[in-house]
Formats: sequence, structure tokens, C-alpha cells
Amino acid sequence: MRIGIDAKWLFTGTISGRFFIENVLPELFSLHPEIEWHIFLDKKEKNLGWPFTRENVNIHYVWADFNMLSNLFVLPGWAIRLHVDAVLFQTFSPKSKHFKSVVFIHDILFTSYPEYFTWKERLYFKALKRTAPAADRIITTTQYVKDELVRLHYAKKDQPVDLAPSGVTDIFKPLRFHKQEILEKVKEKYNLPGSYLLFVGRLNARKNIENLIDSLRFVNDKNISLLIVGKKDWKSPQIEHLMNDKEIKSRIFFADAVSNDELSVIYAMATIFCFPSFAEGFGLPPLEAMASGVPAVVANTTAMPEVCGKAALYADPRDPGAIAQKINELLENKSLYDQKIQEGLEWSKNYTWRRTAEGIMNSIFAATGTKNQTQL
Repeated sequence: MRIGIDAKWLFTGTISGRFFIENVLPELFSLHPEIEWHIFLDKKEKNLGWPFTRENVNIHYVWADFNMLSNLFVLPGWAIRLHVDAVLFQTFSPKSKHFKSVVFIHDILFTSYPEYFTWKERLYFKALKRTAPAADRIITTTQYVKDELVRLHYAKKDQPVDLAPSGVTDIFKPLRFHKQEILEKVKEKYNLPGSYLLFVGRLNARKNIENLIDSLRFVNDKNISLLIVGKKDWKSPQIEHLMNDKEIKSRIFFADAVSNDELSVIYAMATIFCFPSFAEGFGLPPLEAMASGVPAVVANTTAMPEVCGKAALYADPRDPGAIAQKINELLENKSLYDQKIQEGLEWSKNYTWRRTAEGIMNSIFAATGTKNQTQL
């Protein structure tokens, strides 16, 4: 069986796009080593070096100056010449009689929450409503996104939409599993406070950094700080007015250029993880915090209750007082705090990149009509 993978995000995609591709590819390769894989990469990145060398993996460098046009008009030609049985596309999918097209659509928040996207982004994604119905099958990460795809008519009534949730890598682990010298090194490098609430993610308006910072005023423990890890994005939150409060300003720390290994340590040393995002199609950081043995307070909106289950505490993201109330509950109730640590550790085990790969393969098998999914 021959399968093509649109992996053009591997080197220069968005942070979440790169993270997805680099984690799911090795799982797909190891899960089905008998498959002949054909990986499509951006030809401008030919000198960057392919990290997953295997005999059954073939690399093809394609034109990708405009990702949507590449998927619709370039990749199909390659797929036909290579006689692949199916291609896994990212976001945009062509219609073809020569191979089965399976498209991974991570979310459609640009439709439900357009205020958090630039006009260029909204214009770019507008074509998705035309291309998504062309796929033989759609894959997404949560039931929430699946329901939105159907409700907003991105998927046809009879079009299968499959689920393949994202995974947590094994670098995220509780504090006791990190070496003390590494902990001290990271703490010194980033001047970390002794006790801190943690947020990880892009700094844009959708992530609701303003209300999180504002919630510090209502947190009873005035000695706890807030560490914000992430780079500024379009429509960054307007937090300058909040920083005028000297008491709050002294308790806020920022870090942007953090490696994955350093991030795992920063997670593990946190007291509570806070993720009051207004809208998420999935939301991986709370699961990474749970795997690190850190209880999470998250927004009660969109996909978050589905992703975090009963392992997190939930708050109205529009209300700083409500966010602080959940933080206070954890800080002042050791029994609840310990309970959420254990529940988070167990819950996060459900999210692995192997499970993601299995979901993808089940969708591809279904699209190609492969009956025996373990012996091809």
C-alpha cells in the first residue's frame, strides 16, 4: 500500500503545525513499517535535512509557495505519478478519482470567532468551505470541531468525519523525574519565582491573557507570581494598563524563546497551570501540564471540557474573579490539589501520538476500503 503525507509544515509551518507533523510522522512510520510512504515537503527546505531516514520512506520536494494552491494543484499530480492509494492533506483537500484524499482539519475557529483572526487569514480559510467537501474523509481532533464542521456545513451530510486527538510527548513528566541540576539551571536562566501560576501559548487576544493577569488581584496568596511563556502574535493582548498596578507588575514574569526541554522543566516547577482561552479547537498545554503533575484551571468553553474531562477545574474566561476563585480553591484545599494532580496524570495518559497515528490510519484504511487494518 502506498500513502502520501502532506508534511510541508515540518520545518517552517506554524508552531502547532510543526509540532503536529514532527510528532505524528515517526508514529505512523513505526505503526505500519510495511507501508510505502511518500512524504511531500517544501522544495525551498531541501537543504534542511530529513530527520526520519527509513527504507520505506520516500521524500518528494514540491512547490509550496502557497500552501492551498500546492495542495489543490501540485500534490495531486505527484500522487497520480507515484500511484499512491491515498494522501493525507493538511487543511485543504483536492477531489480526485485517482486516489483517496483524507484531510486533517485542526479547527475552524476563524468562522465562529472571526474577531481573533486577521482579514487575510479569514480570506485564506474561506476556501475551506469549498475544499473540505471534496475529501473522501475528514479528520479532526475533537468532537467539538467535528460538530462545528457539520453545523457550519464544511462537511457534507454523508461525509465521514473521524477523530484523532493530539498527543502529549514523554518529555513532560512530574518534578521528581527531573534532575536537580537541570531544575536549578532553568530556574536561574529564566529568573523563575519560587511559586508561580503558569500560562503557555501564543500571546494573542484569543488566549485571554488580560483576564488572567487581572485575576491576580483576586488571588488570596499575594506571594504567588504568574509566569507567561509564549511569543507575541497578531492582535496581542493590551496588558499595559494592567501593568500600571505595581503590586501586579512585580508578580508577572515573561519568557518567550524556550526550548522544549526547558519548557518541560518550567511546567513541572509550576504550582498551577492556567489556560483561560476564549476558544480552542483542541488545547494541548493543559494536558502537558497534567502530565507534568500540575493541576489545571481552564476555560469552560469550546473544546476544553472535552479535552480535559474531570481532571481540570473550569472557570468562565470572561470573569477574572471566577478564574481566581478556582485558583484559590486549589491553593487552599490540599486534598483537592492532590486529587487534581492524580486525576491529571491519569487523564493525560489517554493522549498519545501513537493514538493520533492510529486514528489517522483508521481513517485512511476506511477511505481506501482496506478491510484488514493490521495486515495489509
